[in-house]
Amino acid sequence: MATGLAVGDTVYVPCSRVRGLENTGVSLYRSEVVEVSHSRVRVGVQDGSTSDWIGASLVHKSVGILVLRIGDFETEQTLLDPLAKSVTQFCRLLLPDDQVRAVRVRSLDELQQLWQREQAAYSHVIWIGHGSEAGINFGVGGWVDAETLGRTLRVYGAPRKIYISLCCKTGYKSFGSALSRTTMCNRFLGPFHSVEGAVASQFCQTFLASHLLEGRTVGVAFRKARGSVPGSTSFRLWTGGHLTAGAR
Repeated sequence: MATGLAVGDTVYVPCSRVRGLENTGVSLYRSEVVEVSHSRVRVGVQDGSTSDWIGASLVHKSVGILVLRIGDFETEQTLLDPLAKSVTQFCRLLLPDDQVRAVRVRSLDELQQLWQREQAAYSHVIWIGHGSEAGINFGVGGWVDAETLGRTLRVYGAPRKIYISLCCKTGYKSFGSALSRTTMCNRFLGPFHSVEGAVASQFCQTFLASHLLEGRTVGVAFRKARGSVPGSTSFRLWTGGHLTAGAR
């Protein structure tokens, strides 16, 4: 969600919320804000007209998806790589190629170097790796908890991002709540249980399609994605350290 919107700002809005663009097959429309009222905006349309009011919760100042595959050496070819490819290819159906990037890292140092250079380009970050209640496992360096991860990725003035973790059990309070309290996080989504690769991919794709393509808020898109996964796997949504949706 964009904040502090003003007339003249360049923004991205769901095509589904702009008349005439509902069935274009493209998820987001780049335009300029022409009117602001409380928590709503109007944007300019190609034909010279103005859109209907669009809730600020559906407006993005910038959109980019970073898919982070955190390698463990052991399951990369059989699980992590196929899952990362599945999610990345779906993202490329939603957004232009230059707004989607997939990166492989195996250590926290590699991640930190990448983050310092490029974090500003991304509004959504998808974590693919092995997790637990305690943290995420890096092939080089071992397990990293939420506090350490938050300190490592802290960048002064960086925009908050939506984090989608497909790493097992990272939806637990010990990780999900802690990471969602950091200055780098807008919302954190993660599984409450161990999660199969196919289920993780389905959840992520359903959430992104609902959030970006259909123009749903994070909360609504989360509930739709959570309800779509087969079996007993459950996901959680954390905001500012508080559980806002999902299993309790």
